[in-house]
Parts: sequence; C-alpha cells; structure tokens
Amino acid sequence: MHKLSIRIFVPSLLLLVLLAAPTPGIAELTETEVSKSLICYACPGEPLNIDRCSGGDQMRSAISSMLNEGKSKQQILDYFVAQFGDSILTTVPKKGFNLVAYLGPIVGLLVGIPVAILIIRRWGSANRQQAADEATDGTATPLNDEMKQQIEAELSKLDEED
Repeated sequence: MHKLSIRIFVPSLLLLVLLAAPTPGIAELTETEVSKSLICYACPGEPLNIDRCSGGDQMRSAISSMLNEGKSKQQILDYFVAQFGDSILTTVPKKGFNLVAYLGPIVGLLVGIPVAILIIRRWGSANRQQAADEATDGTATPLNDEMKQQIEAELSKLDEED
C-alpha cells in the first residue's frame, strides 16, 4: 500500500508544481501573436508587429490592456475590426464575398485544366487530320525543276546584295 501511494503522490505533486509554476513570456507571446494579425491603422499595409509609429504604439497599448483584462485573441481582433473594418486584418476573413479570393483560383484550375486539355487534343487531332488530308489529296505539289531554278536564282541575288 505504501508503494502505491508513492506512485500516485509523486506524479500528482509534479503535475501540481508544473501547473502552478509561472510561465514567463506568455503575455508577450500573445501580444506578438495578436499584433501579427493586425495592420497599423496609421500606416496602411504595414503589419503592426513591424510598425513603429505612434498609431501602432496606441494599438499595441490597447492590445496590452485587453490582454490584462483577460480577453482572447479573437475578442481583440473583433474589437479592432469593429473600429476599422476587415481591412485592419493581415489576412482576409474566409467568409462572405471574401471567400471568392480563396475559392476562385481552385475553381479556375478545376475548370481550366480539363478545358485546356480538351482544346489541345482537338488542335492536335485537327492538325493530324489536315496533314493526312493533304497527303492523300495530293494538294502538296512537289517542286519541279523550273521552281528549283527560280529559287536558286533568287537566293543567289540575295547573296550578291549582301
């Protein structure tokens, strides 16, 4: 019985110590994580984690105060979206009309690749058919001696002009 209680007591004690131990850097990590998802309102196109203007400082201090209040990342992002709109986010939300930006290229490939293959096959078969028709019809006439002499004469003229 004594060994069993030690087997349970020691792991329980270790788990309690790990859970109760302070974890340094969690607030900074969360602030950095939140600021990576936002764009500075004062410097459009500049991610907040890179921006160093006074507008960015105001946003970062607002993030810090919300984190101290215990708000989650999504709550903080929702706060800024309510103030500035979706353009404050570094990534477009996957909802509504914005979904076209995510699904458009995939749909384009799914439709475009089979269409391109079909067109290429038809062009290839049309060219092969045309070549076969010309060969059987005899429309392609071989060069006779007169044509060969005319070509030779014109080529020699071009050589003399250079």
